Amino acid sequence: MILATDNCGPIRRFWGNDYAITRTIDGGRQLKVSGWGSIGARIRQGDYLTRYKVAEVEYSLDPDDMWHATLDFAPRQDIKEQQQ
Repeated sequence: MILATDNCGPIRRFWGNDYAITRTIDGGRQLKVSGWGSIGARIRQGDYLTRYKVAEVEYSLDPDDMWHATLDFAPRQDIKEQQQ
C-alpha cells in the first residue's frame, strides 16, 4: 500500500501525469476523479491521494494510462494510525 499525503501517490503531478476532480459528493467526503500517466506503480484500491483513500479505480484500455477513481475522505489521523 502506498501512503502518500502530500502528492498524488504513485502518480506525481507534472507534465504528462495529472488528475482532475470531476465530481464532489456529500460535501467533499467523496470525490470522483480522472487521471492519466503512470511512472512506476499504478494507483490501486487502498492507496491514498492527498487526504483521500482510493475506494475504486478503473483503468481505460485506450489510452492505457488513463484511470477513473472514487475517493473517500480519510482524515490525517486515520492515515497515521494505519502507519503504526
